[in-house]
Formats: sequence, C-alpha cells, structure tokens
Amino acid sequence: MMTFDPEAWLEVAEVCCDTIPGVDGEALLRTSLNRAYYAALLSVKRRIERVHGRDALPRSRTHAAIIEVMRSGGDQFTEIYKGLQVLRTLREGADYQLGSEPLLWHVVHAQVRFSSSLIRRRIKALSDAEFRALPLPPK
Repeated sequence: MMTFDPEAWLEVAEVCCDTIPGVDGEALLRTSLNRAYYAALLSVKRRIERVHGRDALPRSRTHAAIIEVMRSGGDQFTEIYKGLQVLRTLREGADYQLGSEPLLWHVVHAQVRFSSSLIRRRIKALSDAEFRALPLPPK
C-alpha cells in the first residue's frame, strides 16, 4: 500500500499562490491556505500513527484530537500546537468567510512558508520517542 506524504500538499499550496489563467485568484489563495493547514495537520497525524498505529486517533473529530494531543504533549510540542492553531484559524477563514477582505499574496505565501518550516523544523525534527510519549485521546 502506498502512503501519501502530506508534505506534498505544500507543492499544491505553492502552485495556488501563482496566477493561473482562467482561475480566480482569490480561490487559488484560499485553496493555498487550506492546503498549507492540511499539510501540517496531516504530517502530525502521520507521525502519531507511525509510532502508535493507524487507529491511534479517533475517526471523528480528528482535527480537534490532533490539536489536543499537541496541546497536552509538553513543551516540545508547544510550537506545533500554536502553529496548527494559527493555520487552522486562517484555513477556516478562507473556507467559510466568503464576505471577507481579499487575501493578499504575500500574507498567504508567508503562511505556506510557515507551514513548511513547522513541518521540517518541528514535526519531522522530533524523535519517535517523543511522539510515543504523547498522551492519546480515548477512542
């Protein structure tokens, strides 16, 4: 079985920061924020499942469960928790606040870079032992 690497969503987020003829620019920027959030969130999920197994997290309310695990994981997970909160807030705004001010390319692109940094410098940098020590939610 092939396992998708959620970090690949960052490539999609980058592409969506570009102008694509015939595609609404605002839709692209909103999609970029969405993909940046999911790249980070699913990178955490992948790390948790790698050490705890595929059924480590509940199938419903998975977002909340992952964020709660990061919140309760201790100091080494604080930046991941805070980063996911920021990315989630921006993603929710992009997905649900249709009457908001237009997104700015430099702001969105900064969040894509932030997600990339969070994945590479925090999520992937922590050891399996640190992820193994995380308190998991009840199933």
